[in-house]
Amino acid sequence: MRQAAICVVVPVYRAEATLDRCVQSILTQEVAGGVCCVLVDDGSPDTSGAICDAWAARDHRVQVIHQDDCGVSSARNVGMAAADSEYLVFLDSDDALRPGALQAALDAQRAAPNDFVLWHYTTREEDSTPVDASVTSYPRTGLAKLWLDCLLAMPWNKLYRTALAQRIKFNTQYTLGEDLQFVLDYIALLATEKGDFCYRVLQSPLTFYDCSRTGTLSTKYHANYCEIWPQHFAKLNAACLAVQCPAEDLRQLHRAELTVFAEGVADILRRDPAPLSGIRRDKAAAALRTPWLRALLDKMRSERCYSAYYLPCRWRSTRLVYTMAEAKRTGSPLYGKLDWAGYYLLGGRLRRD
Repeated sequence: MRQAAICVVVPVYRAEATLDRCVQSILTQEVAGGVCCVLVDDGSPDTSGAICDAWAARDHRVQVIHQDDCGVSSARNVGMAAADSEYLVFLDSDDALRPGALQAALDAQRAAPNDFVLWHYTTREEDSTPVDASVTSYPRTGLAKLWLDCLLAMPWNKLYRTALAQRIKFNTQYTLGEDLQFVLDYIALLATEKGDFCYRVLQSPLTFYDCSRTGTLSTKYHANYCEIWPQHFAKLNAACLAVQCPAEDLRQLHRAELTVFAEGVADILRRDPAPLSGIRRDKAAAALRTPWLRALLDKMRSERCYSAYYLPCRWRSTRLVYTMAEAKRTGSPLYGKLDWAGYYLLGGRLRRD
C-alpha cells in the first residue's frame, strides 16, 4: 500500500462514547494523497478497544495497536512510530476533525513547504464556520505570541513532518504540560533542518475540541503542578529569547506565566488532599519561596510589567493569592478591586499591556 499523505494518530482511553465520532471525522476527510489513522488503545477498560478493532475490520486505512495502560504520551509515541505517511496529525479520541480540515492544512503546507502549519480550533460541535485556506503568518520571533494566542501548547492543531516528528518523543515522565515540551522540541528540530521558516496559521477552526470532557488535565489536581510548570516555562522562555521575541510579547508571556503559577498555588489550598489545612498552607508557602518565582518577579520588575498577582506573590501571601484566584474563578468583582489596588500601591508605574 502506498504511503498516505497524512496519518492521524489517536490515543484511546475510555472513549467509547466519542470514538466513533472521532474516527468518522478522520476517514471522511478527502485528502489528495490519501489519509490513514493509527488508533492506540491504551489499555482502555471499557469497550474502546473493541470499537477500534471494528473500525480496522471494515476499513483498511485504520491500524490498531493495543498496549497496557501506559499513559497518553506513551500512546502517542507508539502511534507516531507506526505512522507511514508524509505528514502527521494528532487527535484526541473525544475530539473531531471538521470537514475539509486535513486538505486545508495540506494546501497551506504545499503553498509554503518550509513553514510550520498550525490552526485554530472550536469548542462548539455545531460550529458552521467555513473551512478555507486563509492564513496568517507569524515570523519565528512570534513564538511567544503563539503561546499567548493558545496555539502552541497543544499537539493536535499542527501538521508535522512525519520523518522529523519520529526523531523525538513525548516525555513520559511528565503528567502535565508534556505537549508543550514536544512542540518546542519539534520546533527546535525544524529550525536545524529548515533554518528559515515561518509559522503558518490557518484562521479556520479545523479541530473540534470537546471541552465538556471530564477528567482532563484542566480538571485534575496535580500535586506537583508548581514544580512542573516552571520547568516548562524555563524551556519556553529560552526558546523565545533564542529567536528574539519582541519585548512586549515577553512581558505578556511573563504575566501569563505568573498567573498560571499563582493559580496553581491557590489550587494547593483548594484541592490538595492533605488532611490538615496547615499542611496545605505550608506547601503553598513553599511554592511561593521557589527561586524560579523570585527570578520571574525580578524580571517583571525590570520590565515594569504589572500583574494582579505580582504583589501577592512578592509578599508570599498565600491568603491573598488564594483570595484573588477564588475571586477570579468565581467572577467576583473583588478580583478587579484587588487588581487595581495593587496597581496603585505600586504607584501606577508598571505596564498593564
